[in-house]
Amino acid sequence: MEMKLEYSFDDEPVSKFCYDLDTQKIEVHFKGHYDLIKDAYINAPCIWVLESWQYAKCKLGDEQKRYDLNKHISIFSLILYMKYNDDRELEMLVNTVDNRYITMFFKEPKLSLI
Repeated sequence: MEMKLEYSFDDEPVSKFCYDLDTQKIEVHFKGHYDLIKDAYINAPCIWVLESWQYAKCKLGDEQKRYDLNKHISIFSLILYMKYNDDRELEMLVNTVDNRYITMFFKEPKLSLI
């Protein structure tokens, strides 16, 4: 089964970021998002939730080595892209408030938009 995203936050500034270390849950707040199903921008506050993943890894900048997410996670400023890669991982490139570029890989995360 092909995995498809229903929404996009490309270049949408993050208004709030929360990472719960105990439950491995990330909440990212935005002032709007792009609905890929309706092919329309939705100008309303929303919270994107990632949770219950099998594993989460990350790469810094152009490095090829992957690290545990907890080693390099930082507060998101922008999500530059997200997609499902050939390994069926949710891959996303984020810019952080300390101006780093981190590519993150989540295996089988549960995604929701509220």
